[in-house]
Amino acid sequence: MTGSVPQRCPSDRLPLATGLPAHSQLVDRLQSSKQSSCSGRAERLRSRGTAVDDKPLAGNVPEKGRAKSSFMQERMEFLEEDLSHLFDERGLDQSQYDDKVNFMDPLTKFSSVKGYMFNIAMLKRLFAPDFQLHDIRQTGDYEITTRWTMIMQFTLNRISPLRRFWDPKLIFTGVSIMGINKENGKVNAHIDLWDAVKNNKWFSLEAASHVGGQMTSLMRSPDLDSFSYTILRKTKDYEIRRFEPFQVIEAQIDSTEGSSDSGSGQKDPAARATGAFRALVGFLTGNNKSQEKYKMTMPVLTDTGGTMRFILPLSADSKSIPEPSSSEVKTSRQPGGLWAARTFSGAANTQTSQQQADLLRQALLRAGLKPNSEQWVLARYNDPSTRPLFRRNEVLMPVDGFSLWGN
Repeated sequence: MTGSVPQRCPSDRLPLATGLPAHSQLVDRLQSSKQSSCSGRAERLRSRGTAVDDKPLAGNVPEKGRAKSSFMQERMEFLEEDLSHLFDERGLDQSQYDDKVNFMDPLTKFSSVKGYMFNIAMLKRLFAPDFQLHDIRQTGDYEITTRWTMIMQFTLNRISPLRRFWDPKLIFTGVSIMGINKENGKVNAHIDLWDAVKNNKWFSLEAASHVGGQMTSLMRSPDLDSFSYTILRKTKDYEIRRFEPFQVIEAQIDSTEGSSDSGSGQKDPAARATGAFRALVGFLTGNNKSQEKYKMTMPVLTDTGGTMRFILPLSADSKSIPEPSSSEVKTSRQPGGLWAARTFSGAANTQTSQQQADLLRQALLRAGLKPNSEQWVLARYNDPSTRPLFRRNEVLMPVDGFSLWGN
């Protein structure tokens, strides 16, 4: 009702520093609030500058979501800088962490700064994680919350012959809720919640299954140039990615190869499309006005509009790309933006690809996200000689309504 005072969601203020509740109790509160449908919550989150298109920086959060004292302001600025060294040679500034740091994620738990630092060192040695801090803000009197992505691969696998067959990439997104000791300003709590699991309690079998599923994946990608993107959210059903603009060459799929019998009027992205493929390969091998040659890239993109695209190397720009010699081939710049992706292995045939696209669309709608087009894209990363078990395929859809701190 217009003019009424909006109710506060229970997650808006979860003090950790004073009277820290037991881990299980805290996670119960966090998960119940995470699943809450409080009226006006999405609007409040957007009003705090959380829309991804606005690309809020960690140090540029509107006052409504920022610290209300110079003390907490300084703590946020410290954490923003300190977390940038989480897994590098410098590491965290241990002097700014209490002797007792209550740490918990769905699989590990420590109650001392030694255990906390040991966990970080272990991850660094085993996985060399890529930690990406997306945003940071004050969420309680002595509480700071960060949103992040972490990507990990086994360091020993870099020199192992197993890498030809098994080189899993572990991807996690979520939030870290940091408690600040009001007496000395030191960090005294760190609770991680993963986006991909509902049960974030320790020890979560759901989380163990999520990690195990990623570790046992045999999908692999060739060592080829590709587009650049940031994973903003990973759930069990999809990823939300922010793509940077990229250059492509494209050709139309012959109607006799890419027709669809679904009655939707859409083309079949999984069609062989031999003519379009050969025309694009011809450009890469020198069939252009400058006779310039390019290395193959990944993935090959085909969409339901009947277009096949090859990504050009990231070093290419619109001024340096030669004009195609074939009238079948065109060059274009793709704008990037927010896309949802669902990854699957096996043969990307017509039936499987359509099923994956349907599952992605349904998952997005359940999450309150809106695919902003009926069209979708099939991305194939491997050549046809790759055994189906090792292939990496994806369906991609442009998406609206995503908020970094919301759905």
